[in-house]
Amino acid sequence: MANVNNYGFLGLADLYNQRISGINGGVQRVWDAIRLSVEEYNRVASAVLGEFAETTELAMQQIELPGDGTLQPLDDNGNPLPVLPSGNYQVAYPIQGGGTAWGDDRVSRELMTVEEADRFTSDSLRRDANWIVRHALAALLTNTTWTFNDKSGGAFGVKGLGDITIQPLANNDAVKFTRKGIAASAVDNHYLAQAAAIADGSNPFPTIKAELHEHPSNMNLPIVAYVASDLVSTIQGLTEFVDKDDPDIRSGNASDTLSGMISAGPGDTVLGKTKSGVWVVEWGAIPSNYMIAKVLGRQPLKMREYPAPSLKGLFPERADIDGNHIVKRFIRYAGFGVSDRVAALAMRIGNAAYAIPANYSAPLPA
Repeated sequence: MANVNNYGFLGLADLYNQRISGINGGVQRVWDAIRLSVEEYNRVASAVLGEFAETTELAMQQIELPGDGTLQPLDDNGNPLPVLPSGNYQVAYPIQGGGTAWGDDRVSRELMTVEEADRFTSDSLRRDANWIVRHALAALLTNTTWTFNDKSGGAFGVKGLGDITIQPLANNDAVKFTRKGIAASAVDNHYLAQAAAIADGSNPFPTIKAELHEHPSNMNLPIVAYVASDLVSTIQGLTEFVDKDDPDIRSGNASDTLSGMISAGPGDTVLGKTKSGVWVVEWGAIPSNYMIAKVLGRQPLKMREYPAPSLKGLFPERADIDGNHIVKRFIRYAGFGVSDRVAALAMRIGNAAYAIPANYSAPLPA
């Protein structure tokens, strides 16, 4: 059995090494395989991305904050005064286009095998996955606002909303966020940094847990930290770190073991959990010396797409350029912006000041 890369090509596995031109209905069958592969890829990508981002067609929205404070003392009439909600903040979402393509001419088309078409398709899907990850991470790692010129978010017949402001996670601006207990709402900063390397005396995970759980919307929810690969060894060296169970190894009585497990989500590997209560997932896409922590079940981002169904997700196009060259394009229109500004935080290790990592400053050029 051929080692097929994509779902849509499974039905062509027995023809994997054959030329497309020699298969009955070959060109259309391969195109159908490409479309099925993209459909399955979109389904899987949406499920994986779902922990970080919810899809939306909105260009801008207002987020209402939960109330704070306590009861009023009553006067002799026993009538409390009406209280206004604690506050709100406005967020917005960009939308950008990206694409890739592969093609053939009259010679390469006659010689191309099903395996080559599958590989070219796989390469295109991987480029889209990289695009999504980079743009989502940039939305979380950028700690400043930026302006997007919207051309499609208005009502029908309107060219758009014009300049809208894309917000980061909480960054010590004027917005006051509700805190647990009876503490008054206050500004907050979810871009952290510590100069010292990770060690028992400079363990960032209790701080991460406290920062996220101080907000009522996050209380009692599990926390997961997605960490750069270069931080893994020092994290695993923490006294409070507990490795995940290896099903091939039976642990002894002298060691702590985990009885539960989470999904790695978009990350690479679940490493384990700290005794302070933070799951740790290695994610090679995170830039060196950074980590992103979030509460499970709350999405800090929204991914904006156009309202037209044909423009949602990654979609393929086929174009006959000049009777000789035929191109298969893979197109994506989407954009990421922070929606829940306290559902996640970013942290830099090895420097006392937070800075946006190189090549992750939104908006990305590509």
